[in-house]
Amino acid sequence: MLEGKIIKFYRERRNMTQKELGDGICSGTHVSKIERGLTEVSKETIQFLADRLEIDIESEIKIYKGLDTLLKKWEEAIIMKLHAKAETLKQKLEEIALLQIPDFYRSHTLLLARFYLMTGDFTKALTIIQEMDKWQNPAPLEKNMILHIKGIYGLQCKHDYSEAIEFLKRIDPAHYHNPEYYYHLAVAYHSINSRVLAYYYASIALRFFEESHCYVRVIETEMLMLIQVGHDTTSGPQYGKYEQLIEMCDNFDLEKQKALLLHNYGYHCILHEDFEKACEYYYESMKLKDPTTSEYIGSLEGYINASVLLGEKSKTELLSLAEKGLKLAKEIHSTTFIHFFQLHKYRLTDQEEQYYDYLETEMYPYLKRLGYVLPAEHYEIKLFDFHMDNGNAERANEYAAIIADKNRRSNHFV
Repeated sequence: MLEGKIIKFYRERRNMTQKELGDGICSGTHVSKIERGLTEVSKETIQFLADRLEIDIESEIKIYKGLDTLLKKWEEAIIMKLHAKAETLKQKLEEIALLQIPDFYRSHTLLLARFYLMTGDFTKALTIIQEMDKWQNPAPLEKNMILHIKGIYGLQCKHDYSEAIEFLKRIDPAHYHNPEYYYHLAVAYHSINSRVLAYYYASIALRFFEESHCYVRVIETEMLMLIQVGHDTTSGPQYGKYEQLIEMCDNFDLEKQKALLLHNYGYHCILHEDFEKACEYYYESMKLKDPTTSEYIGSLEGYINASVLLGEKSKTELLSLAEKGLKLAKEIHSTTFIHFFQLHKYRLTDQEEQYYDYLETEMYPYLKRLGYVLPAEHYEIKLFDFHMDNGNAERANEYAAIIADKNRRSNHFV
C-alpha cells in the first residue's frame, strides 16, 4: 500500500517510533502493518497519521506517482545536453523529499552523477561513484548505468581511455536502453587514435541522436566522424561538410557547438596545408569563446601554430601571442597548454636545443602519462628525426622501437 510506504518514510525522517506515531490513533503494531501493506486500513486512520506527520497524503501520493516521469525527463535533458533544462529539473527534484525513499534513491543518485559529469564537477561525481561502489546487489539497469558513468569519468576526468573502453564495452544493451554510450565509446577510441572503431561507434550514436531530434548531439557526433575522415589525407578536404554543420549551428543558435566546429575546421585546414583558412577559423573560434577558459586557449594555440606555418606574421608578434597564451594557461592551471606555449616560445626564439630538451623531458612524458596518443605519436617521430640528424643513433632507436611496436601485425608470411 502506497500510503503505508509514504507514512513510513516521513515517520523515519522525523525520528519517530511506530508507537509514538500511533499513540491515540492505533497501536504501534498496527502502524507496522500499515507501513508494510499487510492490513486494510480506513482513510480516516491514514488521515490521522498523515496529520500527525504534518503531510498532505494525497499530494505526496501524486508526487510519488510522478517521480518516475520527472526522473526520466531529467535523464533525457542530461543525455541531450540541455543544460538549462537539466539544471531546472535538478532544482525541482531537490525540493522533493520522497526522492530519498528507496524506490527512487538509486535512480536519482545515478542521474546526479551524470549531471555532475555533464557540468564538469568531477569531484562531486567521484564522491557518488565511490558511494555506488558500496551498493549491494545493484539491479541490471543500475549495474550498466554505473559502467556508463565510470566510462565517462575515465574519459573526461582521468583521461584513461583504455579504462573507459573497458567499462563501456561491458555494458549490456539488453538491460541498458541508452545508446548514448556508443558516443562515449567513439570518443575513447578516437583518443587512442583508433579511427575505424571511433567512426563505427559514432555512426551508431548518430542514428540515436537523429531519431531523438537532438541537434546538439547530432552536430557533436558528425563532427567526431569528420575528424576521423579528416585524418585520412586520401579522402581530401571536407570543407563542404564543415560549412554545412556550421550553418546548422547558426540555424539553431548553437554558439558553443559552432565555436568547437570552427576550431576543428581550423585543424582540418592545417592537415590539408591550407594555413590561411586555418588562421581564419581559429580566430573566428576564439571570438566566440570566453578568454579565461581552456577552450579559448586551445584555439589561440592553434592560431599561433597556423600563423607560424603560414609565415605572414612577424616572430615578434607571434611571440607576444605565445606569452599571452602562457600567462592565461598558468592562470587557469592548464598544464597541457603551459607545455604547448613554452614550446612555441622556444621555437619562436630559435632555441632549438632548449626546445628539444623541453619536449623530451617535460612535454612528451606528460602526454604519455595522460594517454594523449595522437600528439605523443607526432612528437615520437619528431624526436626520432632530431636524434638522427644529430648523430645520436642510440636515442633515435629508442623512439624507432616505440614507433615500430605500434605498427606490428600478427601476420604469418614466409
